[in-house]
Amino acid sequence: MVYEKFRPSDELNPFIECYFTWHSSGVSANGLVVESPPNGFCSIVFNLGDEYILHNKKYNNLVVPRQFVSGQSIYSYSLHFNGIINLCGIVFKPAALASLCNLPTFEYTEERIPLDNIFKKPAVNAIAEALSAEKDNAGKARILETFVLDIYRENKPEPDYIDWAANEIIEKNGMVDVTELMKHVYMSRRNFERKFFRKVGLSPKYYARLTRLAYLLNLIAGKKKADWGALFSECEFYDQSHFIKDFVEFTGRTPQQYLEENRELANLVDKPKPHSID
Repeated sequence: MVYEKFRPSDELNPFIECYFTWHSSGVSANGLVVESPPNGFCSIVFNLGDEYILHNKKYNNLVVPRQFVSGQSIYSYSLHFNGIINLCGIVFKPAALASLCNLPTFEYTEERIPLDNIFKKPAVNAIAEALSAEKDNAGKARILETFVLDIYRENKPEPDYIDWAANEIIEKNGMVDVTELMKHVYMSRRNFERKFFRKVGLSPKYYARLTRLAYLLNLIAGKKKADWGALFSECEFYDQSHFIKDFVEFTGRTPQQYLEENRELANLVDKPKPHSID
């Protein structure tokens, strides 16, 4: 099982978090279940392997489209494989689907939207064929980068105050005061919250809560033991009841249950450090 991340070019860094490739080295992953907690990012994914199934709070048995746009995931979800895994994709900064691609991100929350519903089918098929033919993981990342560059140069987007605020929440791992953010965005709170929801898919306060928990889950990824007191303090939870409430809301389990039962990708592979695509 190989999972790699690749950094975008400087030109696209305001919009792209990373590119990724994930494959099972040609070996069938029969019966494999991989869980993923919410992480605060949207993505475009190309499936070059066999079909797989998604289970989340909204869908119990969804056959995932071969190429799709994924909006914000509010809750943990699981992927069920019975064949070859060969995925690659683009992970966007929180507001970038709207800023870069002019897409209604708020409509995509908890959804996997077929990519040819958004982009022309021949273009989507051509990219999928190029990715299938490319055997090098960095080469796949370069193909994805070219795809995004074409969108960027056509739309010529400029990050705005909402991009800045959403990226600030990510940068500070959700440990922000929305009132403090408001001092830098030069608009009314109501207008800010409305625009944030349209571009990110969640309210700023809810997004900060989700991002903080995503940060904590990243800290314990692949582990079977955790110092909850230290994590509670590091992540600045107001009290234990708020911590447990958020944990159960976003993962569906208590902290200890999550450690004992989770089947994250981090249990199968080492945490990857992003590579350059050059």
